[in-house]
Amino acid sequence: MVEARVFRWADGSVVEEEWCDPHAGSVRVADSWLVVDGCAVSMARHLERFMTSLAAVDPTLDARAFAADATALIPAEGRWFPRLEAIDYGDGAMLRFHLREAPDALTDVALATASRDPRTQTNVKGPDLAALGALRRELDIGEAVILDDGFIAEGAWSSIAWWADDTLHVVDPLIPRLPSVTELTIRDHAELIGAPVVTARIRPQDLEGSEVWTLSALHGIRVATTWRDGPSLRVEPGRVDYWRQQYVNQRQTLNSGEVRSQS
Repeated sequence: MVEARVFRWADGSVVEEEWCDPHAGSVRVADSWLVVDGCAVSMARHLERFMTSLAAVDPTLDARAFAADATALIPAEGRWFPRLEAIDYGDGAMLRFHLREAPDALTDVALATASRDPRTQTNVKGPDLAALGALRRELDIGEAVILDDGFIAEGAWSSIAWWADDTLHVVDPLIPRLPSVTELTIRDHAELIGAPVVTARIRPQDLEGSEVWTLSALHGIRVATTWRDGPSLRVEPGRVDYWRQQYVNQRQTLNSGEVRSQS
């Protein structure tokens, strides 16, 4: 993978950084999504989440033009994992855009329950990304599952869903967690075909014999194959193949004009 190209918003234009530390400045808000040959799933929702979070942390920042001009830089071919972000800069914030090649998407994942919750802003994506990544590295696992008062909240970098009695379950919205674009997209299809989706509070040990998924923009749906020191999991043959294909079918061509009007 090549190094990411980094751009910043300066005087109403997207300017490529000649040199910068891409990790400089604390992240206030960030969002990323997968682009494959100029198409992405639910990009409007990713932009809406970014704008909503940005307005909450700094109402003076208007990122509509920035988002439109930045996303217009994404090539029409190849796999990309771009990132919009607002970082601390002096007494304010700087808007930046990372144009990154996407790593390979994975179809399965190993889980482990996290012993602590490093999140400080459970409804804003960005400020806790580094701490959540460190948590995964500490556990040396594909995904760390964070608990809230003993109940599953979310993965470090994903949403958690599971199947029980042939019904799709997601985490109770009253449990603090990030709003998941991928989860919402999956739920849209469930509604379309009349499949019930149940919100629930559940502890890891109660998932014995269930099929567990992690949901994220980069990987889409990953099936959990093992849970270290946790429940034994199962996989229903063919189920994830169907849902994964329906998720991929939601990809739409990027349009910077639409980005500008929707942001």
